[in-house]
Amino acid sequence: MSSTSVPSRRRRVGGARRAEVLDVVVDVLSERGYEHTRFTDVAKVAGVAVSTLQFYFGSRDDMLVEALHHSTEREVARLEQAGNQEPTPWPRLVALVDGGLAPLPIGTWRMLMEFWHAAVHDPELRAHSVSLQERYRRPFAEAIRDGVEQGEFHVADDVEDVVTALVALLDGLVIPRVLDHEYFDADRLRVVVLRQLRALLGVADP
Repeated sequence: MSSTSVPSRRRRVGGARRAEVLDVVVDVLSERGYEHTRFTDVAKVAGVAVSTLQFYFGSRDDMLVEALHHSTEREVARLEQAGNQEPTPWPRLVALVDGGLAPLPIGTWRMLMEFWHAAVHDPELRAHSVSLQERYRRPFAEAIRDGVEQGEFHVADDVEDVVTALVALLDGLVIPRVLDHEYFDADRLRVVVLRQLRALLGVADP
């Protein structure tokens, strides 16, 4: 399914104040979850009437879907920016891994889990997830291909398969982070992830 095959819900106007309220929706959604976030919850925190939310966003589901769009777009853009800071392949990959393990506010990681959960049931969000994954994966794939072309990496597997394994590893680590499992240690896991990545790419240990 492509992102163009599912019509987007109608977005309503509202200017700068609407954008501020949308950020509040993201915060409330990360705290309460998709199923338990109501117009009244957002209205109370944002200091606006429920009718204002209906004017800005339409239905409750439209409001929550837009909040999920907004938050996930922001995080993918952050990772893309991290990948643009380093000109050479290995430091670029390290920066991308660091971006994937960054000590962001817990609400950011909760929103990702809410997005994945909601996308299972919502065709528009699922289509959006395809587009997001393409963008999320692209900096990793480009860095690896650049390293192969420059003779820095030696990959026995298809580059896309390597990226799939790496992204799956980073995505999977969101779960113990969000659930605050005691065994989760970002610094130790960074060492493990980079060691595995070196092995996949034929890069010698430092």
